[in-house]
Amino acid sequence: MRKFSLMFFAAMLALVVSSCGSSKKMPCPDCKATTEVFRYLGQHVAGSDRQIQQARSMAATTAREELATMVSATVKRVIDNYSNEYIEGDNSDFKQRIEGLSRTVVNQLLVGTPVTCEGQVPGSKQGETICYACVELTGQSVFDALDKKIKDDSKLRTDYEYEKFKSVFNEEMSKMQ
Repeated sequence: MRKFSLMFFAAMLALVVSSCGSSKKMPCPDCKATTEVFRYLGQHVAGSDRQIQQARSMAATTAREELATMVSATVKRVIDNYSNEYIEGDNSDFKQRIEGLSRTVVNQLLVGTPVTCEGQVPGSKQGETICYACVELTGQSVFDALDKKIKDDSKLRTDYEYEKFKSVFNEEMSKMQ
């Protein structure tokens, strides 16, 4: 009988533990960067029901800030790799000018980036809610905006090779998964 009680207790404990974990389904499970899209899932905690709207806004803001960091880091690697491999002569001037343009491009693209998914789950404390927001930006839109800015700058345009820059950009995007 004691053995049966112990086994019953263990089975019930396993059932309780497994059901607790499944009650907090994570919203936006597909909010992951891919080889074609930059994505970031931001979160913010609301301490009460009155703070949920603010937490939703803050989750989106956090997602945009982190997305900007992700895009900027990728673009910087593209610029470094491209300029190290393909540009001869005054390499540092080219890098500085294109890095300045890329900051402008990233900032312009991220303004008003739509939230593609949002949700909320109960927090760990009573009355707490965790709000989530996913934002995304396609790699193609980043590339197109950079390409246009570079082509609009007469000094950069002379050292710029579209196909080689696109190849380096695509190589960096392939590392996103």
